[in-house]
Amino acid sequence: MFSRFRTRPFTSREKRLIVLLLVAVGLAAWKYVPRPWHPSAKVETARYVILSTAAPAQTEEIARVVEALYGVYSNRFGALPTFRCQHAKLQMKLYKDRREFRRVNPGLGWAEAFYRKPYCQAYYSSQEINSHHWMLHEATHQLNAEVAHVTMAQWLEEGLAEYFSTSRFLKGQLVLGTIDPNTYPVWRIDDLATTPDLTANLHNGSVIPLRAIVTGHGGPSMNRHFNLYYLHWWSLTHFLFQTERHRPAVTALLEQGGGLETFEKRIGPVDTVQAEWHDYVRHLKVVLAGHDPQFLRTGQVPPMTNAPGRR
Repeated sequence: MFSRFRTRPFTSREKRLIVLLLVAVGLAAWKYVPRPWHPSAKVETARYVILSTAAPAQTEEIARVVEALYGVYSNRFGALPTFRCQHAKLQMKLYKDRREFRRVNPGLGWAEAFYRKPYCQAYYSSQEINSHHWMLHEATHQLNAEVAHVTMAQWLEEGLAEYFSTSRFLKGQLVLGTIDPNTYPVWRIDDLATTPDLTANLHNGSVIPLRAIVTGHGGPSMNRHFNLYYLHWWSLTHFLFQTERHRPAVTALLEQGGGLETFEKRIGPVDTVQAEWHDYVRHLKVVLAGHDPQFLRTGQVPPMTNAPGRR
């Protein structure tokens, strides 16, 4: 039955193609396939299992902050109909430093942490004043997916993670809505809304139209402007959560995904909100650049007092 098939040696061209294919596969594996990793410790808390190569004190610190995050998150969103109080312990991988994190997880680009079910993965940032903000960001994504079971537009998914991860710890408690300037993307706020005038900022590229932010379409390249996108996602979410007029609608916005139709139904016309948000951003820039004693002490943003458009 095999007599119909004639075997023959590969031609020189076919051999070259095979070699090139093997080289390409090898390079892809070298660049993208995770390396072996052997955690030196396993720490369990009430809600988490943490595999770690960080020092014991560092691992315990991360355990405390993610448990605090869980408590604040559940207090804020526990009433969601999809929220599940009963679930398996959430899983984390904590690397001792950035070098190990990137060696084990090649091909991450600019990412400093990531969540890929079932693991939330980050390194202990001992070289930064805030050593845990990368982990808190990804841990919020994990809570969205595995506890609250909500699916959101990118601006709200990322903005919510930043809203939690940029908040300060005061006396061991995560105080939601405060701002820690030693967190990403807050430390890049000078890149956002560089003049007091909204129209000028839209023209100079320091403000992306809010319609493009909410829809995820029509803005500049995200690969070239990812810091600016994260600044928009964070500041818009902070604005909605911290503004008394909009705060009551945030949970419904989250539950319904945060798309443009829901945004305009729950919050208001996107172009009107854009002007309000821009004023808020300019206010944040003044607060972060100044020496307001309340903000320095607590991270609480004082109320806006200047006339709109003059910040």
